[in-house]
Amino acid sequence: MHAIRLADPTWWRRAVGGGVLLLAVAAVSACASSGRKTAYSPQELKRELATQVPPDRLQDLLVPHQVGPALVEQARQYVDGASSDHSKANRLVRAITDANQFGIEWKSIATTTARETVLNGRGNCLSLSALFVGLARGLGLSAYYVDASDRINSLERANDLLVRTGHIVATVRTERGWAMVDFTGEISNYRMFNVIDDLEALAHFYNNRGYEWLATAKALKQEVPWEQARRDFSMATYVQRDFARAHNNLGVVYSHVGREQEARQAYLRAIEADNAFAEPRQNLGNLSLRQGEIDEALSWYGVAIKMQSKNPYLRYHYGLAQYQAGDIEGAIESFQRAIALKHDYLEPRNLLAQAYRQQGRLEEAERVRQDAESKRRETIS
Repeated sequence: MHAIRLADPTWWRRAVGGGVLLLAVAAVSACASSGRKTAYSPQELKRELATQVPPDRLQDLLVPHQVGPALVEQARQYVDGASSDHSKANRLVRAITDANQFGIEWKSIATTTARETVLNGRGNCLSLSALFVGLARGLGLSAYYVDASDRINSLERANDLLVRTGHIVATVRTERGWAMVDFTGEISNYRMFNVIDDLEALAHFYNNRGYEWLATAKALKQEVPWEQARRDFSMATYVQRDFARAHNNLGVVYSHVGREQEARQAYLRAIEADNAFAEPRQNLGNLSLRQGEIDEALSWYGVAIKMQSKNPYLRYHYGLAQYQAGDIEGAIESFQRAIALKHDYLEPRNLLAQAYRQQGRLEEAERVRQDAESKRRETIS
């Protein structure tokens, strides 16, 4: 649920209140009825991946929705008396967050297996969905994972990373038809959705964990465990070879540790896996810019902007490349667009003032400088 840009990821984070079971969904995309296998038991999942995951990593393989008989029996007690599958699903959703039952609280940086989620008493959208899926299947319900990131997503800055977050939820099929299970209530107007198989959900799981190594260390101002992050991102690509987000994020790790050729290869694999994915193109632009390949950077940024025209960080980096190429007028336009898209963005203001000074537009430069200083003080306060 994340993709990174060096000031570059994409992960899934959302706040959780009580659970919500949303009914009467109009259509299901890529559901179990499509003929492909969607739901796997833990044993089936491990057998499926036995030839994809390197032998020395097989012991690391986790199944997010594996719950075990004890948790299923506990859930069975909470749904006892339900007169239908729909009622059973509703009771299970409530039980997961009810303080007197499972009592799980939402926490953004908490991608854990279902068992760990119960043990820790907290989890994010993927963790809660995995817990629901595992328990629901243990109770005989038809439950699946859903990637709702095309509707629920955001772009945030976290230290020197840009993080595009998405949203993983669950769905359950009962006598009333398909219903969404969302522990945030964010997708009440969602009329079509994409069911993903357990393999893709597992790739999201490892991709999320890789990001959390970075985010936690940076938040605590600790040394970043790049190797642990690399191992989780790599596992995501073993589980799903064409998982573009994980290839992109693996490139970010390689770039941070100075393995720039491997970073470039990872970004190109991300593009090959998803040709509409803007983040690896921006990352390639960043990489080219650092290497002094200005024309190549401009080319990558230009393609990415066509895909994400409202991305302020992308506009800023494009302006930075234009500035270094001597296109001051173009850089000014890019910095202005970045500021218009994100009013508290300081970096483009600083360079905009510098570009104005270079053109002899001193009054405009001073106005922008003062504006930047004002925004900086607001940020500090």
